[in-house]
Amino acid sequence: MSQMQNVEKQLRGMILGLEIGPGERLTERWIESRFGASRTPVRAALLRLETEGLVCRDGRGWTVSPINLTELEQIAVYRDAVEVAAVKLTCALEDRSAVDVIEAMLDSCDAGTPREECHRVGMDFHIELARLSGNEFLFRAVRDAMTRLSRARWLEVRDEAALSRAWA
Repeated sequence: MSQMQNVEKQLRGMILGLEIGPGERLTERWIESRFGASRTPVRAALLRLETEGLVCRDGRGWTVSPINLTELEQIAVYRDAVEVAAVKLTCALEDRSAVDVIEAMLDSCDAGTPREECHRVGMDFHIELARLSGNEFLFRAVRDAMTRLSRARWLEVRDEAALSRAWA
């Protein structure tokens, strides 16, 4: 994994897990120090996260994007439409063995499974269902929509302090 990919993956995880909350400022120097990365890979990682809507430029620095309820509603409608198309393609597949993977995902969550884990499985389920369609555009659309929706989903499983920080 390249330095840029490592920074991108770790920052994405911190943002989606609300370790770095909406509205928090990010400096390239902090990221460089935190991940032991040089400036070019850090900038490239930030640009990729910007295209996902997770960070935005703020003058000379960066800020974790706020959670926008209107945007979330629009993304949910978009995801539903795209996912229906992906499901239709997946259902038309002759080889049904891949569907077993999805069933196993769903079976992995029961009443005793932590809520946070069920959210992860749910996200993976939607992405895998789209991947099985064989249509790369539908797969990327669902994956990107789920990424944008995931911060809001994690708010349900965090404590009150995290909720108030994220929605402030």
